[in-house]
Amino acid sequence: MTDQSPDRGERKPGGWQCPTCGRHIPGQIDVCRCGSERKRLEALGYQFESAPPGPTRRVVRPRAQSRGLAGTLIGYQPDTDLPAGWRVTLKALAVMAIVALGAALVRFTHTEPRPVRGNVEILQTLDGFTRTASADTPNAIPAFIASHGRLGVLSAAGMPDDPVRSIRESDLGEGVCTQSVARQVRHEYPGYYEQWPDDRLERMFLDKYPQYTSRVCVLSVRFDAPATDIVKYELKPLAVFVHSVRSWLVTLVLTAAFALVCVNLYYRVIIGYLVTPLEA
Repeated sequence: MTDQSPDRGERKPGGWQCPTCGRHIPGQIDVCRCGSERKRLEALGYQFESAPPGPTRRVVRPRAQSRGLAGTLIGYQPDTDLPAGWRVTLKALAVMAIVALGAALVRFTHTEPRPVRGNVEILQTLDGFTRTASADTPNAIPAFIASHGRLGVLSAAGMPDDPVRSIRESDLGEGVCTQSVARQVRHEYPGYYEQWPDDRLERMFLDKYPQYTSRVCVLSVRFDAPATDIVKYELKPLAVFVHSVRSWLVTLVLTAAFALVCVNLYYRVIIGYLVTPLEA
């Protein structure tokens, strides 16, 4: 390369014009003083026409459609017409927007699967827990609440997508679950039978109310479910895994789609229309 800068106003035979800085370069020189290489530019699709001296000619910018898959998907075209500072700023903003969207999707979509019948495993019911407890246990509810699993209400019969209803431990704690009929009666009718012996009270109630034979729980009036439907449960590992995979797929697909929109906006709108392109 010569020390003297090529003349901007007159084009020499066999020369070419640098699309980065606009200099006219002699044909025997392949590298512009700004660092742009003719061979690299030609590989990107620029066409340099050799012509006799005359009015200044400009480089023909190829259309995005001629750039293969990248041109079809994202409208890729060289962005050297845009100042370097703007290029860095716009690309940084696009990256931050994509990362922010991905983080928001991770936060709002990566939750546990809904606790429905098909997604949970019933560990035990309050009724079954009370019947297997010791016969002299005064109240099995505190031990049931403290046992492993999550507390909820799920009907013994239903569809796989029936949800597990949540209940408050404090409401459940107002009841009593015991195999002793006498304790159940005293809890249900406080203050009336405190002086009665257990055996007499139990015998009298079973003679008059035979249904007490199969009952083990007296629950708060806040409950509209029997003890057989009050359960301890946990989510099935397979349900958690499948839900997690679906959440990641949704996040990746939506983030990739948003990134594609951002890249197309940059190349097709900002570079293709707002920045003045080089024309033939």
